[in-house]
Amino acid sequence: MQKRAIKKTKKERSMWQTQLIVGVSLVVLIGILVTTVWHVTRIQSAQITKIEVHGGFTIPHSKIKELATQTLQGTYFKLIPRSFRLLYPKRDIINSVESLPRLKNIEIDVVDTQTLVIFFEEYTPEALWCMDYESKSCLFLDSTGYSFAEAPALNGGAFIRYVDSGIVPEIKKSGFSREFIKETQLFSELLAEELDLYVIYIERVENLDILYTVSGGGILKVSQSMASADSFENLRSILGSEDFIHLQNGAFQYIDLRFGDKIFLNEE
Repeated sequence: MQKRAIKKTKKERSMWQTQLIVGVSLVVLIGILVTTVWHVTRIQSAQITKIEVHGGFTIPHSKIKELATQTLQGTYFKLIPRSFRLLYPKRDIINSVESLPRLKNIEIDVVDTQTLVIFFEEYTPEALWCMDYESKSCLFLDSTGYSFAEAPALNGGAFIRYVDSGIVPEIKKSGFSREFIKETQLFSELLAEELDLYVIYIERVENLDILYTVSGGGILKVSQSMASADSFENLRSILGSEDFIHLQNGAFQYIDLRFGDKIFLNEE
């Protein structure tokens, strides 16, 4: 019994020594690996040290550089610099830059080993999307009907105001389709160029009718089921007659063009 106990003790001691050696070896190996990674990822030639920005026309490039620089600060797990070229936070930089309004189609790449280049395009305002005619809080729309930023309180007719009855404008939403914006803008241009009627509000009603409010106060009622060119020709035939030529400045209550050749007009 005593001999067996001695043998068992020796065996346990041997296993404990083996485990200790393995454990120490792993700690040393991990230490060497961490030290190597720490030094390798801090080699100066492997760091992003310069940022270039290209694109846009109103957004300051300095602001985009500032956001990208902030995102490159710090380390991963307190070990690898975020500026290390092979592991730089590309997605985080894009998300940070996208926080600025009016930017789109952002692309980034590393060139010349140490230069981060950011390319972007800028939304161009085409119109305003408002809750109603009296609203001072509106959103900018681009030519596709996408709302990309809040608009300042604007006066005058620099931008046509779009209203969708019962719909609350939301930023980064498609309030209107590209086709709707294109058709209504074309119709508005024809009114201005051919009839001296200047549209200030466009309201979509239940996806069927469109109401154009012109600067003289009059409203043109148009159906989306009819081609805008046909509606315009019907309107021109009315305002071109001697009986109604006095209405060309918008001095009417409404002209209803929704029923083809049957046109309803209220002057008062």
